[in-house]
Amino acid sequence: MTVTATTDLESDDAMLEMLPGLVRIYEEWAERYPDVQPLTVQFAADGKTGAGLDGVLAYPLEGHWLLVSFGLTELGEKTSEEPRVSGAGFEFTCRVPREDGDEAVPAWVLRVMHALADRFLSGSDLDVGHWILTPSPLGGEPANGDMTSLVIVPDTEVRAMDTPNGIVLFLQLVGLMAEEGEALQQAGTAAPLVALLRDRDPRMLTDPSREPVRL
Repeated sequence: MTVTATTDLESDDAMLEMLPGLVRIYEEWAERYPDVQPLTVQFAADGKTGAGLDGVLAYPLEGHWLLVSFGLTELGEKTSEEPRVSGAGFEFTCRVPREDGDEAVPAWVLRVMHALADRFLSGSDLDVGHWILTPSPLGGEPANGDMTSLVIVPDTEVRAMDTPNGIVLFLQLVGLMAEEGEALQQAGTAAPLVALLRDRDPRMLTDPSREPVRL
């Protein structure tokens, strides 16, 4: 994954005119955070047409970053044959801790979102309730310690939106501690663990420093 410069979305009028689907995503989240201007992190294509995510909108909120991907859905003209669904039908979201005044989007969470998109585009089925176990800390970041797994849930604020190109769901990626991932694997379902995580934190922050939840 190659990350290009982080920019102010509103400053790139040409990009917005060409990508009405991206504008629609921006407008949907602007209804929730009208006074917050997101940063736009664009991923270089590395010579692979249509490979992976185009980028991420990063909202610097109080206490956390809200990250919203763009590129899995149809950002420009409608090209797929399914009129009811835009592209893959979903974009990823994720929420990670942010210190006051921090304007640098954590690189590790960008790597996680990019890798999940690549996994989907390679043929893996990703949907609400699915989980991914990994042998190393999320995003390859040693500081993430025992947070080695992910579960996919409906976004805690915006579950879906309508666009001219079809519906777009927002699937939130939530980091799990190693023992949580093992317990989830043994149970064969994510539902009980997700319910406990939501009770503890309705935002479902992916915070590698938090204490594990035990079923």
